[in-house]
Amino acid sequence: GICIGSVDVTDAEGLVKLFEEHADANTSVWNLAAPLSVDTALNPAIAEAITIGGMKNVLAAMAKVGAKKICFTDSIGSFGASSPRVGASARWLTKNPTQDPGSDYGLQKRGCRELMADFAKKHNGDPRFAVLPGVLHSNSVWGNGTTEYALDALLSAPHQATTLGLPTGESYTCPVDPDVRMPMVFVDDLMRGLVALQEAEPDVLAEPENGYCIPGLSFSANELFSEIRKHYPGFGFRVQLDANMDKFAKLWPDELATEEPLRDLGYKPEVGLEEMV
Repeated sequence: GICIGSVDVTDAEGLVKLFEEHADANTSVWNLAAPLSVDTALNPAIAEAITIGGMKNVLAAMAKVGAKKICFTDSIGSFGASSPRVGASARWLTKNPTQDPGSDYGLQKRGCRELMADFAKKHNGDPRFAVLPGVLHSNSVWGNGTTEYALDALLSAPHQATTLGLPTGESYTCPVDPDVRMPMVFVDDLMRGLVALQEAEPDVLAEPENGYCIPGLSFSANELFSEIRKHYPGFGFRVQLDANMDKFAKLWPDELATEEPLRDLGYKPEVGLEEMV
């Protein structure tokens, strides 16, 4: 069944109570609790309490009731400057555990992977993690992340008043280098990939630590803006770099690996840039 309730992931006692009331050895747990990249950079201590502290609390509550399967949303923020630019995989992260992700955000994600690996050894757990690119969606309230620039641009395009195809009002402000490509995924594809990871039988998960990227599409801001102009010819923008967002955009890979999720999860993305816009 599905547990519907509300609890603060930093509330260890509250989590134990929730698990004792609703969970057992057959329960699958998703831990999605973590601030996004920019929020983490601005408040690393708070983010650590939620991300690392929260994972510790979730795993402790699972151990109390004998729950084994936990799925965790990792991020492209786990990749640093030494990572592959194309074909970046979850396997690379597990094989390069000391690489510098260049951010507290990436370090905290790595900390969660380490906690899950320890849970697997001590409690015969079944941890799985999904490396997510930027998520494209229609929810205007999602969080303060690097790839959110794409959503902001899409939401601003219909509201730019135009005259003769040129913007008359405030142009969209692009916070990242418009030529830097980043991996993204449309939310419908993402959900298919996450469900596939959760439901996969353990014996088909061939990747180290049961880690898989959930690839989608890759594009630069300029490529996105060109596609937007097919629908809103007067879309205008100016570049004003955000220090954190631009740094992360240049640190992270251009494209994620597609072979492993297709082979083991039967997952491949269906939504491209044209369909997404």
